Order: sequence, then structure tokens, then C-alpha cells
Amino acid sequence: MRTTRRAGLLSTVRRSWTGAVVAVLVAAGVVVTAPAAQAATELLSCVGSGAVTYQPGVTAQPRVVSISSSANYGPCVSTGSPTITSGGYAIVANGLVSCLGGGISITVTITWNTGETTTVAAVGLVVLRPTNEVVVVYQGTVTAGRFTGADVVMTAALLNTTPAQCFTPEGVTGTSGPADITITQLA
Repeated sequence: MRTTRRAGLLSTVRRSWTGAVVAVLVAAGVVVTAPAAQAATELLSCVGSGAVTYQPGVTAQPRVVSISSSANYGPCVSTGSPTITSGGYAIVANGLVSCLGGGISITVTITWNTGETTTVAAVGLVVLRPTNEVVVVYQGTVTAGRFTGADVVMTAALLNTTPAQCFTPEGVTGTSGPADITITQLA
């Protein structure tokens, strides 16, 4: 019985480690290519900035936190809609997070400079990097509006300028930094 539990635990640790490695590679900007039959066509790519506030503040211990997040994207390059040059969103969501990591599910509607919208349902992984950057990587799908059915990756590298706050009852109440979005479709 003990051997079966250990094997199950090792399997769980391997899956968790693999997921963490993939998330870190994505957060670091390492490109992992899909097989030729699964090639993706980039429909839109934007850089920009993001800001997040946390209520209650994020501490060293995981807890459910209300997260107010916004991003402004631009400039954008789009093969699917070349008139899209910028966009943005603002949402409030809840997630189980700490200063060391966590996860969150979101549904966000991005409004583009053309007046078009894109609604994205995504799951995010929060990873703390050694330089006090809180890297958030969201992966999901466009569920409505422009680019419906396409895959989405949104990333943000949010600088925690008050890392010592992680060890206080108040916690870290806000972060901000560069953010980007890429929308792709399988060819």
C-alpha cells in the first residue's frame, strides 16, 4: 500500500514539475514549437502594460484574494485584422494566490481601438521570479467577438516593489509592469 501511495505521489510531483517548467518557459519567453501538422497562425500580437491590485493583500500564505486587473495593449500587429492597433480591459476576479504563486480563472472582454471586442476565458498560473517579478501566464480561448475560437496567451511580468510586505498581515496590495497578448489559430 505504501509503495502505491509513493508511486502516486511521485507521479503527481512529476506532473506538477512538468507544468511548472512549461509555465516558466512560457513566462521567460521561450518558444516551444508545435509539430508541423499543428502549426499555428498568429492572428494578433500586442505588447503593453498591466496593473493589479489585491484585496486583501497577498502574503506568504496562500489565500483567496480579490484581484482587480487591467491591461492596456499597444502597439498591436494583426494579420487577422490589421486595423487593430491597441486595446485594453479591466476586470475583477478571485484567485487562490500567495507571494510565491497561485492560480486564477478569468473571463475578460478586451475592447479594441476599432470598437470590436474579444471575450477570453482563460486559466492563469502565477509564478514568482527571483527578481521580485510576479509572472502571470494565462492560456485560454476566445469565446465571443473578434477571433472567436482562437487560442490566447496573455502574460504579465508585474514588479513587486514591496517584497517585504509578503511577510506582514497587510501583504502586497499592488503590482504593475509589462503585459502582452498573442492570439493564434491552428492552420
